[in-house]
Amino acid sequence: MKNQKVIVTIATGEKYYTAWKKFCEPNWKQYADKYGFDLVCLEHPLDTSERARARSMSWQKCLIMGQDFAGSYDQIVWIDSDIMFNACAPDITVGVPLDKVGVVEDPMFSHVAFLKRGFKLWPEAVINHTPQEYYSNYGLPADCDKIFNPGVMVLSPRFHRTILEHVYYAYEEKGGREWHMEQRPLCYELLKAGKVHWIDPRFNVVLQYEELVHYPFLQPEPAPKGLRARIERKIQTVVNSSSLRTLRTAALNTVFQSSFFLHFSGDRIEEMKMVKQRATSWWDVLT
Repeated sequence: MKNQKVIVTIATGEKYYTAWKKFCEPNWKQYADKYGFDLVCLEHPLDTSERARARSMSWQKCLIMGQDFAGSYDQIVWIDSDIMFNACAPDITVGVPLDKVGVVEDPMFSHVAFLKRGFKLWPEAVINHTPQEYYSNYGLPADCDKIFNPGVMVLSPRFHRTILEHVYYAYEEKGGREWHMEQRPLCYELLKAGKVHWIDPRFNVVLQYEELVHYPFLQPEPAPKGLRARIERKIQTVVNSSSLRTLRTAALNTVFQSSFFLHFSGDRIEEMKMVKQRATSWWDVLT
């Protein structure tokens, strides 16, 4: 008997597809088998038009509801291809009404430390002080006070195809990653339509956010000149380089063991190899 729910992702290009096959596919299959999901990884773009090629592949998640396979399912769980599942994660679809989109509220504006450190380390990338500004800077009305990260969404083809395709065709990408590709218009349209159902935040824990709040010295992105070097010199007065590598691994795995789904957002997929999926004690996390 065919399952009534499916996990779907897109992993195009050698880098992302190879990483997904190596680190994610076996990890996701265990979760899918446990809770009765089918699993679909789309290896090629759904839209190959010039417009599609000029913007991020991330937009094409808005097209999955219209694919031939989609109509066979009551629920489709969209997962970005740079996410890994913890073995303890429960079934993400439980409690999500069919007519609602299950998503995790983005903690960008709820973590004071995130904003404070983000402005200091990357003043050009962090350009929003409030959720309202997040939308108004894009050119949308400033009448929503929440945002979500669309890297994880519980969807229904019957109820959500129209609104997702509207976002895809009605909006354009503004620029670089700091504009979050399709996230702003997708959040706005779903929130204004009353389609959002908030789910446990552990279903979409963004590694970059957790590091910035709890382990800012582990951030790999460029910091202001000399700042990262000064931080690492201070750390190395306490621990040597080998211990620092252990500390990085321990921090990542501490975040993973505290999550249901860990999102390696951005260009962090190589760090998936550091995840200790079968950790049975804190000693396993630290070694």
